[in-house]
Amino acid sequence: MNQLSILMAKLAGIRQALTDVMEENVSTSLNQGEVRTRTSFHPELVAHYFSQAGGHLDKLKALLPDLYEDFQVIDIEPSAKMLSTSNGPIPNHFSRAQIERLMRDIDQVFEIRANSELEQPKRQAPQCVFISHGHSNDWRVVQPFIEKDIGLPTIELAQEPNLGRTIIEKLIDNADRCDSAVIVMTGDDIASEDERRVRENVMHEIGFFQGRYGRNMVVLLHEEGVNVPTNLSGVAYIPFPKGKIDAGFHVLQRELNALYKR
Repeated sequence: MNQLSILMAKLAGIRQALTDVMEENVSTSLNQGEVRTRTSFHPELVAHYFSQAGGHLDKLKALLPDLYEDFQVIDIEPSAKMLSTSNGPIPNHFSRAQIERLMRDIDQVFEIRANSELEQPKRQAPQCVFISHGHSNDWRVVQPFIEKDIGLPTIELAQEPNLGRTIIEKLIDNADRCDSAVIVMTGDDIASEDERRVRENVMHEIGFFQGRYGRNMVVLLHEEGVNVPTNLSGVAYIPFPKGKIDAGFHVLQRELNALYKR
């Protein structure tokens, strides 16, 4: 587990935590179906994410100056001024815009890494495919197809022993055993009657693996009708109808054969 891998994994964890706090429903009328998110965030809730991200970026600048030396400095001071109360002044809060900016900065770190040829990890033997997915069981069809029909070994995180590790540690350790990833993007989260989304853990793993292996070594299987986040606009993926993931297998085989020059 090298330093670059650890930094990327920690940034992915911060990105996920920021998404969770932004989407947390703080309504007092949950039983009535009301949804209300925060408009500002107390420093005790999110300030550590800003300082941690800034520290990780400083380490990246030292580790890969050609990539990150001129990256913008992350503003770690809250900017939303709060009105005083009878109990005295309230410290400045972090605004939603500040958190969204930090999330974009982290995405940019992943994007720079994914598009760079510098310090790309060397392909290890045996060649192995990491399978990432949400709650859908479609991956259970993908795994035997890759192993038996294409002839490549795979790793799926839940099938590996925990060995007392955290989820992030387990992810990093098993990612070290692979050199490509196939990510199954199914609509596991229901945003509204007309909108289904990919689970957030799958989204941040896309950034993690693109940063780790390079964009060309990550293959996306996308369920038709599932919302594609704006940060993936323009990224090529393999579409398949809901419940018929095998419809994309001929393209998946072509992509993996091209990656491994088979």
